Amino acid sequence: MAVKITKRDVYSVKTLLNDLKKLKLTPNSLYIIGSEIVYYEWSQAKENLGEDDEITALLAELMAFMEEEYESRLVEGDIRREDDTLSHTFTEYLKETPIEFQGYTLTRSGEFILGVLMAARTQSERDIVRYQRIETSIRKKLEDKPNDSELWNELRIALWIQGKYEDASGAYKKAKKLGWDKSKSKTVGV
Repeated sequence: MAVKITKRDVYSVKTLLNDLKKLKLTPNSLYIIGSEIVYYEWSQAKENLGEDDEITALLAELMAFMEEEYESRLVEGDIRREDDTLSHTFTEYLKETPIEFQGYTLTRSGEFILGVLMAARTQSERDIVRYQRIETSIRKKLEDKPNDSELWNELRIALWIQGKYEDASGAYKKAKKLGWDKSKSKTVGV
């Protein structure tokens, strides 16, 4: 069952991130939100508040996380524990940012943002179905190569994207035990 997305007339950074915490976002869908919503808000803040303004800088940081850092940290194995979920990450991010940033009103209409969130949710659902198939394929390969650390790492990523965080953590431990090393990994993206 899909999570109902709250319809809002106006979004702040905090309401956007709180809505994102309810969605099961994949790296692809998070990229959509970063490029379609946060990029625009960052460019508007840069123009209206200036490049050196704290809100502009924090929007740039948030955009970078959504568009690149989340995926690269996932691929590199930096994201692997329950505390690394997007929901937890956004909760901690909001705790660390000033109230002025959290309350910053986004310039895009609520209707536009809702449309992007719905598109991102649909993309996530498609990604999860695809990663269920990938998980099945990897598990079959592991039957023939149970000591392949790269396969265990690929399994970790597939499990994580599906929201199977405990299983993903176990796959990471197995990959590390078998010698997986992010600097030698063949996996470069999801």
